[in-house]
Amino acid sequence: MRAQCGPSGNDHARTRRQEILQAAAELFAEKGYQRTSVREIADSAGIAPGTIYLYFDSKGDLLIGLMKCLAELEDLGEEVAQALESDARAFLTTMFRNRMGRVIESEEMLRAILPQMLVQPALREQFRREFVAPVIELMEEYVETRIEQGDLRPVDVPLTVRAVQSMFIGMLLMRILDDDPLRERWDEMPEAVATLLFEGLSP
Repeated sequence: MRAQCGPSGNDHARTRRQEILQAAAELFAEKGYQRTSVREIADSAGIAPGTIYLYFDSKGDLLIGLMKCLAELEDLGEEVAQALESDARAFLTTMFRNRMGRVIESEEMLRAILPQMLVQPALREQFRREFVAPVIELMEEYVETRIEQGDLRPVDVPLTVRAVQSMFIGMLLMRILDDDPLRERWDEMPEAVATLLFEGLSP
């Protein structure tokens, strides 16, 4: 994985933050989240262990930072705003290809860290608050605006957004579980999802 986040402080702080995330990503992928210590991450990044805590509150905070980088969360708001000027179906397929493509580049790291979200309540809550909730809020605003513009038919926005988000998460989990058809035809999935959402299953 190549950890490249958006701006966060000055250039030195941004560079140091990226170095720490890069070291954490490589170690999590190689050793697993639980077996990786903050000291090992610091050694790999070439800094003192205490320096990490200038940028991240904990190892769990590091993990959340990695997930934000993978999803390019800092850029999502601007991307969604710009998408209101383009076709809704094109936005969906493009976001799938770009963002999901970025995520699966770090598949080994995901295998190591995703289970932690399920077994650590505090980490799960932080992930929901800092990652899942902001994405849901942005997508709800997007769908509501599209409905107001007449580009989408009226739907239950909160449930629709969560259904779509769950579909993407489910596909990622199926890929991690080595589902052969999904892996072999991954490039076809964006269009398959768009067809399902915009055309449905009715003849």
